[in-house]
Amino acid sequence: MDAQKDVQPPKQQPMIYICGECHTENEIKARDPIRCRECGYRIMYKKRTKRYSSGCV
Repeated sequence: MDAQKDVQPPKQQPMIYICGECHTENEIKARDPIRCRECGYRIMYKKRTKRYSSGCV
């Protein structure tokens, strides 16, 4: 039995980016242009995840 046949590719979920100019949140998918929908600024910052990390304590 091959376990690879049961694995489905991940869905195209949009990531949330924050504009470097106007600080609004933008949902951007993998093939979308990196540009703020409000002001058109091209420098975007990825929003931090709220995942639990057991790293440095």
